[in-house]
Amino acid sequence: MSDDHHIPTASHNLNPEPGERLARPFQRFASLSSSGGIVLLAMTAIAMIWANSDYADSYNEIFNETKTTIAVTHMPDGHAADAHGSEVVDHGQALVDDRADDHVDELGDDHIGDDAGDHDGDGLVDEAGDHDDDSHGGHGWKPLTEEPAWYQQHSTAMWINDLLMAIFFLVVGLEIKREILVGELASPKRAALPIFGALGGMIGPALIFVGFNAGKETIGGWGIPMATDIAFAVGILAMLGSRIPNSLKVFLTSLAIVDDLGALVVIAVFYTENLELAYLGYAGTIVALLMFMNVLRVRWITLYLVLGLPLWYFVYMSGVHATIAGVLLAMTIPAHARVNAVNFVFSTRKALEVFENAGDDPDTNVTESSVRRASVNAIISNARLVLPPLHRIEHVLHPWAAFVIIPIFALANAGIPIHGGVGENLKDPAAIGIILGLFIGKPLGIILLCWLACTMKIASLPRGVSWRHLLGAGMLGGIGFTMAIFIANLAYANNVSHLEHAKLAILVASAISAIGGAAILMSCKSNPEPEPDTLGPLVDDDD
Repeated sequence: MSDDHHIPTASHNLNPEPGERLARPFQRFASLSSSGGIVLLAMTAIAMIWANSDYADSYNEIFNETKTTIAVTHMPDGHAADAHGSEVVDHGQALVDDRADDHVDELGDDHIGDDAGDHDGDGLVDEAGDHDDDSHGGHGWKPLTEEPAWYQQHSTAMWINDLLMAIFFLVVGLEIKREILVGELASPKRAALPIFGALGGMIGPALIFVGFNAGKETIGGWGIPMATDIAFAVGILAMLGSRIPNSLKVFLTSLAIVDDLGALVVIAVFYTENLELAYLGYAGTIVALLMFMNVLRVRWITLYLVLGLPLWYFVYMSGVHATIAGVLLAMTIPAHARVNAVNFVFSTRKALEVFENAGDDPDTNVTESSVRRASVNAIISNARLVLPPLHRIEHVLHPWAAFVIIPIFALANAGIPIHGGVGENLKDPAAIGIILGLFIGKPLGIILLCWLACTMKIASLPRGVSWRHLLGAGMLGGIGFTMAIFIANLAYANNVSHLEHAKLAILVASAISAIGGAAILMSCKSNPEPEPDTLGPLVDDDD
C-alpha cells in the first residue's frame, strides 16, 4: 500500500531539468496504483508469445536449460601464478559458467576434474587435469580442476524462483507485519471481515480442486487456486476509479495480505518434502539472533540484510522453500520509531531555524555554507529516527519488487508452450480444478464466510460497501497469477505436462476473474467513501 499522500516537496514548481523531463513519463506511470499490474500483464504476454513463436527454443534455453553454478574450491598446488606472474585467485572464488551442467552434476556423481575423464570436448579439463591455456590465455574464467568444496547449480528460472523471489517475499512479510501492527489488521473488529473472507477464499478453491482431482496424481496441486495476486486485484480496483468505495479497496488489500500469509503457511507446511533438521537448526539460530537484535533495538538495516543471506541458504538447505527466509527476516525487522513526533517536530524546526539564519542571502547555495549543510544532515538524521526500519526497507524494496522482480518472475514462468490448442490443454483435471477453484470457489468462499461473520455479529460490512461490491471484490480475488504460479512450480516440479496445464489454467482463470469482477463492480452504484485515517508507527515510550 502506498504512503504517497501527494505532499509537496522542495522540487514543487521547479522548472524540470532535461533528465527530469525524460524520466517524468516513467515516474507518472510508476505512481499509478495499476502500474505494477500493467507491467506484469505485459511481461506475461511477452513470455507467452515468445514461448509459442519460432524463437521458443531460445526461451527454453535461457530460462530452463542454461545452468549457472556458484562454486568455491581450494587453490591447487602448482597453479599459484598465471602466465604474467600474477597470483591466480579464480580457484579460490566463485565460478559462474553457463556450461556448468557439462562438468558439475549432482553432488557426489560427476566429479569436477576427474583425472580419468576426458573433457577436451568442452575445453574444460584434459586427461591430465591441466588447463587449456590456448583457450583461456591466462584471462577470463578458469575451469575448476577438482571437486569444489561447495557449489550450487540451478537453471536461470530456478535462481529466479528460489533467490530473487525471496526478496519479493521479504516485501510481502513487511506488508503483513505492518498491517498487523498499525494497519487494518491491527484492530480485531476491522480485521475480522478480511480474515474470514481470506479463509473462505482459501477453503473454497481447495475443496473444488480436491473434488475434481481426488485419487489422481494431480491432487498435489490443491494449494494452487488458494492465492490472490494483490498487484492485479488492487490495480483493477484503481482503474475503476471513484465508483469504488475506498473501504472496499482497503478490504481487498487486507484480504489479499491475509491470503498471502495463508499461502506462505501452505508452502512451508505442505510443500516441504524432506526436512534437514541440522540446517533447520542453523536457520533457527540466525532467526534467534535477528530477534535478539530486535529486542536490543538494533536499527542498522544493513546488518539485518547481511544476516538474511546465511538465513536464506540454511532455509534452502533445510528443505523448506527458500523464499520463506524472506518472510522470517521481515518478521524480525524493527517496527518502532526511535523518536516520537514531538521530538521530531522540535528538533527539525530547530534545524530549519539554523538553516534559515545561517546567511543573509536566502538564495545562497547550500554547498557554500557548512552550517546549512549541517542543518540538512540533521534533518535527514531526524527523518531516519522517526521512520521505523520496517517502513524504510519497504519503501526502498517495493518498487523493485513491483517493477523488476515480479515482471522477471512472470517472464521466466509464464512462457507456456501450447500444444494441441487451449481447449485440449484445459481438459487436464488439474486445469479444471484450478479454473473452477479460482473463478467460482474464490468468490463463493469469500461471500459465504463474510456472510457468516456478519450473521454472527463478529464483523460488519464497511461503510459504502454492498454485497454486490463484495461479490465483485471476491471475483477479483480469483486472480491468482504470481502466487498461484509459484505454488504450481512446487506442486508439479517433477511433471512438466501437469505444470504447463496448471500455468495455462491459472492465466485463463485469472483473466476470466478479472473481467467478471470488473464487470460486476462497474454495475455498482458510485458511492465512494473517504479513505479512513491510518494509525502512525509505533513509538518507544522509553526513548
